[in-house]
Amino acid sequence: MKPDEVRVKDVMTKDVIVVHPTDTVSKAISRMQEHGFHEIPVVDEKNNLIGIVNYRTLIRRKSLPLFSHVETVMVKPPTVEPEDTIVDAVRKMIDAGFRSLPVVEGKKVVGIISRSDVMRLVPKMKDVANIPVEDVMTSDPLVVEENSPVEYAVDVMKKISELSVPVVDKHRHLSGVVHMRDISRALWRVKDRASLGEVAGEKEKKVVYVKEVMSPPVYVNEDAVLKDAVEKMIEFRSSICAVINEKNEPIGVISQRDVMEAVMRKSEKEGVFVQISGLEVDDPEPYMVIYDMVEAFLNKINKFKEFRPQLLTFHVEEHHISGESEEIKYSVRARFTTDRKLFFAKSYDWNLYRAFKEVLETLERNVKKEREKLQEFRRVTL
Repeated sequence: MKPDEVRVKDVMTKDVIVVHPTDTVSKAISRMQEHGFHEIPVVDEKNNLIGIVNYRTLIRRKSLPLFSHVETVMVKPPTVEPEDTIVDAVRKMIDAGFRSLPVVEGKKVVGIISRSDVMRLVPKMKDVANIPVEDVMTSDPLVVEENSPVEYAVDVMKKISELSVPVVDKHRHLSGVVHMRDISRALWRVKDRASLGEVAGEKEKKVVYVKEVMSPPVYVNEDAVLKDAVEKMIEFRSSICAVINEKNEPIGVISQRDVMEAVMRKSEKEGVFVQISGLEVDDPEPYMVIYDMVEAFLNKINKFKEFRPQLLTFHVEEHHISGESEEIKYSVRARFTTDRKLFFAKSYDWNLYRAFKEVLETLERNVKKEREKLQEFRRVTL
């Protein structure tokens, strides 16, 4: 089975769980937790799509009263149609940062397709299923310790744009995984108790620790293939799978996003998918300058016939440094997928363009090193 051969209508969920704009936030959270969703469509009385509610928005607005209406927190999602291919759906999910997309005919919601739906296809896609985990995983993953407050885990998740993160003990041995859905449930419970406490005159703030809400670890060994990791993620309803060494230390992590990118890598579509997330500016000029830099970088890489570029994603974070005049320092993390290998780079600079320039130069150096290794191997073996 090839990704381009599968249509959205073949795998979408037709029995869609929805909420209405005048439903409460509490009802939306309950439905998401009950069905294990991260996002849920908002429809009108004719089942026309008008928005979507997700954990990401709710966590950012955790002071929002639970009795608020859904229409105050919903956002407008991208959509797909039944005849679109799985690759079309995956591309839109990655581009928009969503984990599921409403499937529409006209404006009517006829289904929903999620990362989980695509994940279930992976074991049937031999080219994708047999990729070694080391070619897909993010190395040196960010983790949280068991005794960390859940707010710290949320900050880590925001930094890596994921809804789960591995948990380690004081020896850095893998001990669990914490999901945004578990943290969300805990934070809303604490909020309810805080409201009651205020009535009773209690002032002490309740701190929730990661170890109180984490789930059992989800992992594979470093010699596993992608199919092994995907099956673990499906079995434990986890959006990530840790890759551990012989000491039970996490040396990498595979997320649903990584799996989606692997599916795209094996598609027959031409061109390179480029995405910049986290850069919140209204002026189009920074994007134009950055894309010019990216184009120059890709032109150089295309000369290396051994590595065919497929995906290049950036995540930008702004760090506001307080002082006499508040300044912004930028961190840029890049992930470059080729048909042979996955490359990572990061930079931290006061100048946004310099940060991107350094990241692209690092990626170019790393590709050159791998190319030299490959050429040397060929010389030795031929």
